[in-house]
Amino acid sequence: MIINRLTMHNFGVYAGTNIFEFTHKKPIVLIGGMNGRGKTTFLEAILLSLYGANSIAYKESKYNSYNQYLRSYVNKSHWSQSSFIELEFVLNESTNDTYVIRRGWDALSKITREKISVQKNGLYSEFLTKNWAMFVENILPSALSSFYFFDGEKIAELAVARTDDQMKESIRSMLGITILDVLKNDLGRSIRRISKKGKSDESSSKLDRLREERNQAISELEKIDETIRLAIEKVEGIQETLEQLHKHYELQGGAVLEQRKELMQKRAEIQTKITQNAESLIGLAATELPMVLVRDLISQIKLQAEDEQNDYIMQQALEQMDAYLSNFAVDHPDSIDAVKAFVGFVREQTEEDAAPRIYEMSDHALFQINELVESALEQSVNHTKTLFSNKMALTRQLDEVDSYLTLDINEKELAAIYDQIKTDEAKLVEAQVELNKLQKDRSSVNAVVIAKTAEYNRDVETYLQKIELQDDADRLLKYSSMALRIVDAYTIELQKRKTGTLGKTITECYKKLANKKNLIQEIVMNPETLDMQYLDEKGNVVSKDSLSAGEKQLMVIAILWALALCSKKKLPVIIDTPLSRLDSQHRASIISTYFPNASDQTIILSTDTEIDHNYYDMMKESVGDEFTLIYSEETKSTSIEKGYFQEL
Repeated sequence: MIINRLTMHNFGVYAGTNIFEFTHKKPIVLIGGMNGRGKTTFLEAILLSLYGANSIAYKESKYNSYNQYLRSYVNKSHWSQSSFIELEFVLNESTNDTYVIRRGWDALSKITREKISVQKNGLYSEFLTKNWAMFVENILPSALSSFYFFDGEKIAELAVARTDDQMKESIRSMLGITILDVLKNDLGRSIRRISKKGKSDESSSKLDRLREERNQAISELEKIDETIRLAIEKVEGIQETLEQLHKHYELQGGAVLEQRKELMQKRAEIQTKITQNAESLIGLAATELPMVLVRDLISQIKLQAEDEQNDYIMQQALEQMDAYLSNFAVDHPDSIDAVKAFVGFVREQTEEDAAPRIYEMSDHALFQINELVESALEQSVNHTKTLFSNKMALTRQLDEVDSYLTLDINEKELAAIYDQIKTDEAKLVEAQVELNKLQKDRSSVNAVVIAKTAEYNRDVETYLQKIELQDDADRLLKYSSMALRIVDAYTIELQKRKTGTLGKTITECYKKLANKKNLIQEIVMNPETLDMQYLDEKGNVVSKDSLSAGEKQLMVIAILWALALCSKKKLPVIIDTPLSRLDSQHRASIISTYFPNASDQTIILSTDTEIDHNYYDMMKESVGDEFTLIYSEETKSTSIEKGYFQEL
């Protein structure tokens, strides 16, 4: 899994839309920012995008509900009071499958509703949208997310903690033992339930009483069912009568009578449109439309006028040539005869080819006749056809309305039918109200029947168990206890197989990070308790208290590194405030050894004092993308700039 892009809109301290684009040129992404500028918000945005309500950040927050948690991240300065986060990542580099998960919500109402949308390879996926929680648990179970996305401050707290409970829980998640814990809890509850179950003392007389109560409830239910059947028949009869009355009312012209006003108004509108149509036709006849009859003659006039125009232009050109000829003669006296001969030849040819001047149109008149022939006549014809077509349609509509208005309607008979319809509709309402009441009563009686039947069946089962299966509880208790012992043994055996490999991996990771190479030679894990022991070269136990705070923190980082390696999941690593409470030597070890090798994509969130100029130079060769979080006091929000504190 490689993250391509994170988009945050009005999320926390990030006002507006802020986008982190990752190029993946080198394994390390460096994001710098002073305290309170949004580094932890970036980490929580990743966790929220992937896990939603299952995010470890939400579970460790102070909020009692997921809705409150979402509302707390809506940037209050923006008028829309809405937020969204969107994460794009590539899951499998070989197939290059790209996923985009988007979560959006707002704080406009009291109830905050989250909207989720998932795309795969640019296409919306309804299946992934509905089943994202299940899908992401297969990619990276939420229990393992703390191996890959963690806060340096929390690492420092784990390092000085008096107990290893939280670390053990993480190890159990990686080993896959938590599912066995669920099974053991279920078996334990079963054992406690069987142990607390008292022996029954039911008699046949109680069964007789329960059977009588059940039969009485069934009899009452049968009576009300018969009443409901009659009520349904009554409702259906009234409905059928109403349907016949409505049909008769329509056949007698009731619908037309009700619509008479609308029809009269519609007729007036159609008449108006017909009048407007006629006026438009008259208007067309008063313009260029009659010229369509002599279209060919107009085309001939156009051609003659164009020839005259061309001859006129040629004459103008010859006059200009005469003017130029006198100037040419001054500079070239030897060539003047030949030039004059050529000009004379051109003039003769022009006069022979010249068309007779009939119309002598101006340029504007020639443009108008061109416009008339090329488009105006055709447009007039098309417009006229459209108007005639509309006129025919309007005439048909007028005839149809007139046919309705001329119907012979008996209004007295219609009024009587209408009154009968209203009377029957009132009867139908009363019958339906009565039917609804009966159905509610039936629900109550049916609930009594179900309860009495269930109680009777339970007592029958208890009675039969007492008679035929006296030893059933003892048998369940025996086999549940055996299963619990088997699960315990299996858990220990499973831990034995995996803790050895995990211990070796932790040892290798710690040795790569530690400055005192010979202080701890081996790290072993108790397969039953998951307690870790640090052994020196002679096999003696090195007390955890003898380690410095920095060495303890290195040990926690080594454990997380090893857990990530042993989980065999190729995922990005995100570290917030990674060098918290470490001295310069330990920082150098983390920077040179852990960061470049933690993952194919390691995102580091740091202040300028954690990764300063010296440490920046040490890791520069492995750094690809760099960003700095810039906070504005004016807008009270953070924005993103390229470069790590502008390369310090």
